[in-house]
Formats: sequence, structure tokens, C-alpha cells
Amino acid sequence: MPQRKLLIISGETSGELYGALLASHLKNNFQLLGIGGKHMKEAGVDLIAHITNAFGLFEIFRQIKKLKGNFKIAEETLKEIDGLILIDFPDFNLKLAKKAKALGKKVLYYVSPQIWAWRRSRIKLLKKYVDYMAVILPFEEHFYREAKIPVKYVGHPMYEIMKKELGDTPLNEDTKKRLKEKLKISNSKVITLMPGSRPSEIEQKMPLMLNIIELFDKNSFHFIIPKAPNIEFPSKLMNKIRQKNNVTVINEQAFTALAISDLAVITSGTATLQATLLNIPMIVVYKVNPLSYLIGKILIRGIKHISLPNVVADFLKINSVRVPEFIQDLRIDKISEEMNKLIDDFQYRNQIINFLKSISTHFQKKEASKEVSMLCIDLFY
Repeated sequence: MPQRKLLIISGETSGELYGALLASHLKNNFQLLGIGGKHMKEAGVDLIAHITNAFGLFEIFRQIKKLKGNFKIAEETLKEIDGLILIDFPDFNLKLAKKAKALGKKVLYYVSPQIWAWRRSRIKLLKKYVDYMAVILPFEEHFYREAKIPVKYVGHPMYEIMKKELGDTPLNEDTKKRLKEKLKISNSKVITLMPGSRPSEIEQKMPLMLNIIELFDKNSFHFIIPKAPNIEFPSKLMNKIRQKNNVTVINEQAFTALAISDLAVITSGTATLQATLLNIPMIVVYKVNPLSYLIGKILIRGIKHISLPNVVADFLKINSVRVPEFIQDLRIDKISEEMNKLIDDFQYRNQIINFLKSISTHFQKKEASKEVSMLCIDLFY
């Protein structure tokens, strides 16, 4: 039987990473085309277009021409493939799923749209145009089973990324010491700053994070800023960072940075799960264009929190403390006060660590990419 051809569509940085992991399992059984970035290309995907990193109402407006171009290319490519794998990015991907079904192509959706947060009506479109859902959060299966859509909770690919980066070595003091030596960090306390994976997030959060650095003794605290994949910091920003002798910028190695950290300050997103998997206390900061936030408040109902560990805990009804979140109001005095509390108040710190442990157990020992690759063989052959 000739090798089947699949099209993998990712829309932004985290989805592109997941696509690359999946491709490494699929490339021996399928010919792979896709929209992605450097990681998918390195994993054996023949890229037909590149991701946009568009996020939020006004950010998408700025990239609308590229999005339209990518959609046209993807639509044309549908004619020559046997199956379609969609990764998150629902506004783009649901339209493409409709086109694929009209051509009689089978569709697997990997990383569910957040129907549990907003636009729950999308589940009707998913039922109509998608053959199988592979979901990455433990509570999502319920929504699709209720709608009688074939679904499987496969685990979160971030667990695989963590194992790939850190290996299976226990994260003890010796391991942390070795990693610190590798990064030439000698300070007793380490704080990781994660400004986000999108240019708009970095532009908005980095001034806050640079100000936070100034509030801590440079001889006692060292800060690490891991750059997200497919992102480069502007030269002006890098010049400001280089002026500080207690800051290290590293390429992509977020798990390495978090593993040696006493605390992390994170822009809400997948990075909050990265810290959760390592049980690293964190503070989550989130701010978008005020109009985007107002529209979000109107559309999103029944969701009390924004960071992944808190959202999972809410849906699973875990009765415990939650990770501290600062939403829209990013006053540096309040944030630094919470940071010092998480560092110095051992009882509070341990409560947060134990909470993160209770969440991380739901993601351990599940290899999402391997699970999804097996689903693809069943669905597309």
C-alpha cells in the first residue's frame, strides 16, 4: 500500500511544538505536509506555510493578510492529502475542517478548542466536521462524550517535552546544582521570568519583568528568561537585559530554567503547566488590550481562573489553595509582595507546591504524541 499523505496544521508556537513531536512518530508511516515552524520542519514535515503567532482580537487583525494566504495554501493542499490533523487554532482550523469534509477527507482534531470556556456552540461544528478528538486536559473528554463525538484524553505533550529536555533523572538537589553550574549561576535564589510566546505578549510583559528584577538584591537573586521557540527578542530589549549582571537569557530551555527555580513569574498560558509539572511555585500575570479583555469577559462565562492548574482544579473540583493570578491589574508592588510571600512564607509555599503536585498527577506517564500517532494509523489507513 502506498504511503498515505497527511496535512498537519498548527497556528502558534506551542501547537508547532506539539506538531513536531507528533511528526516524529508519524514520519515512518506517512508523508507529512504542514503549516508550522522550525521544529516541525526538523521533525520531517514539508512546510507549505509558516505559523503566524497571531493571538487576540487586535493581534489577529495585524496578521489577517498572512492568515488568509495560509488558508488559501492549505485549502489547495487538501486536494492532494488523505487526512487532516488540526492542532488548536480553532478559528482557522474549523473552517479548514469544513473544506476537508466537503472533499471527503478524514479529520483528527488534536488539542481541543476551549469550548469549556467560551463559544460552546462550536461543539456542533466539531461534531459535523471532525472524525475524532484527541484532548489534552483531563476534564475535556466529558464534553465530547456528552455530544457523542469520538474522543480520547491522550495526556499533555508538555510532559513529553519535559522528559525530552530533562530526562528521567530525579529532580533533586544534585541535579539542580549540576544545571546551575551548566548555566553558570551561583546565586542562592533563582526566579524564572516567562513573558510569553507571542511578540505582543513580550512587548507588553517585558517592561514589567525588567522592573521586577530591580526590586530584588542582585547578589542574592538570579533571573532566567527562557525564550519561546520561533521568537527573537528585539535588539533594544536585549541591550536592556545585558545591562543587568544577574539575568541569563536562554534559548527555549524552559524546563531547565524552571527546574532550578525557587519561583516563576509567568504570562498565562502553557508555561503555567510547565511549572506545574515540576511543582514550581508561580505567579501568573495576564494583560491584553482593554477592549479585547472586555469582550472576553462578556463571552467567557463560568470560568473563575485563567491559569491551567487553576482551571483543571476548578473543573475537577479540587478543594485547595490556588496559584495566585494578577489579571489586567499588574501593579508591581502587589506582584512583588506576593513573590516575597511565596519565597519566605514556608507554610504558604508548601500549600502551593502540594496543590501543584495534586494537579501534575493527572498528566504523568501519558505520552500524548504516541497516543495520537496510533489514533492516526487507525483513522487514516
